[in-house]
Amino acid sequence: MKITVQFHGILSDWVGTHQAEIDLPDGGTLSDLLAEIKRTYGHNMPRQLWNKDRSAFNKAVLAMGVKEKPLDPATRLKNGEQVKFFLILAGG
Repeated sequence: MKITVQFHGILSDWVGTHQAEIDLPDGGTLSDLLAEIKRTYGHNMPRQLWNKDRSAFNKAVLAMGVKEKPLDPATRLKNGEQVKFFLILAGG
């Protein structure tokens, strides 16, 4: 199945693209998607954002699904689904 991934803000600079299509096996999860992101783009991610041991973004990055809800790593994805990644910034 194909998942469309969008990297917003500075994340797109680090991975070198704003949008990509990633192939996953049917029934794949967000965790599976993160493993593919690691394989393809992990070498570009700074360690402050990417946890190499867990093959996941650190808490500073939010994954949002099609209904604009945060996704859990166990979330099953569907063919054609779009997942957006945002860097969470705080300040005042």
